[in-house]
Order: sequence, then structure tokens, then C-alpha cells
Amino acid sequence: LAVQSAAAKCNVCQSESNIACHSETSFSICYDGVPSYDLLKCPTNYYCTDEFYTCYEGATPTCTSGEDSLTTAGPSTTPTTEVPTTTTTTEVPTTTEVPTTTTTTEVPTTTTTTKAPTTTTTTTEEPTTTTTTEVPTTTTTTEGPWNAHDECLKQTKTTMFPNQDDPTCNTYIMCAVDGSTYKDVVLTCAANQYFSPTLKICSTTKPDGCEEAATEPPTTTEATTTTTAKPWSAEETCQTVTKATYFQNEDDPTCTTYLFCYVVNGSATPLIKSCTANKYFNVSTKNCVATKPDYCT
Repeated sequence: LAVQSAAAKCNVCQSESNIACHSETSFSICYDGVPSYDLLKCPTNYYCTDEFYTCYEGATPTCTSGEDSLTTAGPSTTPTTEVPTTTTTTEVPTTTEVPTTTTTTEVPTTTTTTKAPTTTTTTTEEPTTTTTTEVPTTTTTTEGPWNAHDECLKQTKTTMFPNQDDPTCNTYIMCAVDGSTYKDVVLTCAANQYFSPTLKICSTTKPDGCEEAATEPPTTTEATTTTTAKPWSAEETCQTVTKATYFQNEDDPTCTTYLFCYVVNGSATPLIKSCTANKYFNVSTKNCVATKPDYCT
């Protein structure tokens, strides 16, 4: 893979990768065209460029030691003169991912056998009766909400993966790995683009299973005072939160579904989701469990 970096300046947001290089090996994510100055480091022997994946092994850095350097936790107000950068083409060796091997150990089930004593009630010989009682093994499994940071901890190098909290596929997770340090950041694709989990880039092709983003907040109607209780509303419930939250679906007395309020750009979208087979949503733990709560039918 040949990497060529165009001439650029330090602390400037790149249109290709939406990041700003602050030195040869450090960078930060840009928001609305402004660097965040929340520094991330490239892996060893990788340098910060204005290409799509930012860090490339052996590449010519966009921000060299002779250019502007980061001295404060904020953008510089000192005028700068753009210095041309000499373009160098370097072949990057192919990196092979090492598969992760998971070993599962089965715990043996213990069966207790109880023999009933032989009772003789007459002078006639009675056959011996043996009673065996099996104790059933009960396994309880609880499902917890997906967590981007937990997913990032499973990675062995800097990578990108889908944001499972975003049903519209307009955002994705960038997981930066530097030795034993892991940092996950939610990034947004350009307008009318969707993150592809296969290509690990944003494209105009919407992957299967992605939903349309809400174009405007749900319309609310002013409630009038009546003598009857106001019906429960998923839309109005989600308007009370500022971050992704799970609620009981009060329209489902069986508890096999639940309400997921997905929040993006300050707007909450209500989504009704289903638990897996034979599981029920628990209001206290806010996840799906095998034991049906008492208030469910």
C-alpha cells in the first residue's frame, strides 16, 4: 500500500479523515471543523497523515517538527504560513490479524441419587424398591445493553466498528488502541452516508437492517385536562431523557418487548424492541431475563 500525504499544516482539520494532526504521531478528532485537542497517539512507527485511516506505518507525517506544534489545550490564534511538504511514497507491509481463541470449559452437573430404605410389613419377602430423585439444573442468563467501550477492549489495534446503539447507521465507533490504553469515540458519517461494517467506511449504500433517521422531533399535542388518565405514550416518554435509555413498554402486558429511547443530536427517537424467546423485560434491572416478573401476564 503506497501512502502519499499532501502538504498540510498542524492543528488543521482534514476533510478526508475529519481529524487534525498536532505532531508527527499525535492527533485529535474534529467536531464541526474544530479540533477537540483530546490527543490520541498513532501506534509505534506509524505517523499522522491526512489520509482516511490517519495513521500509516512509515508514512510522511502531515505535521512535521518544523511546522506548528500544539502548546495549549485549544486552537492557536497565531497566524501561520503554510510550508510545502515533500511527498514520499512508502510501501506499507500487509498486517495479518491474529484470530482470538476462546476456550470454554464445561462444568459437570452433579446428580444426587437417594435410596429409600426397604420396609418389610409381612412374613412374605417383599422386593426392594429404589427411588431415584433427579435435581434439575437451572441456568439463569441475563442480557445487558451493548457497550461501545467493552467492544473496544476486545480489539488488538486501532479500528472502526458499527455503533449498535444507532439503528440509522449514520454513526460508528472509532477505537484507538495504544499499548494498554483504549479510547472509543462516536463519529458521524457525512450527509446521506451510512457506515459499512464490511468495508469499515461510510458510503452512500445503506446496509440491510438500517432504519431511516428522524427528520424532525416527534410532534406533541398539548394535553387537555379530563377526568380520565392520559394514555401512555412512547414518544412522550422518550422526550424526558437526554441519553439512550430503556423503559417498560406499557402497551405490552406480556413484557416480551421494551421501549428503547435512542438519542442523537439532542433528538430522542422511540424504538420498540423485542426480547429473545422465553425472556421478559425487567423494569428494575432494565434488561431481558428468563424469570417473568410478577406484574407480567
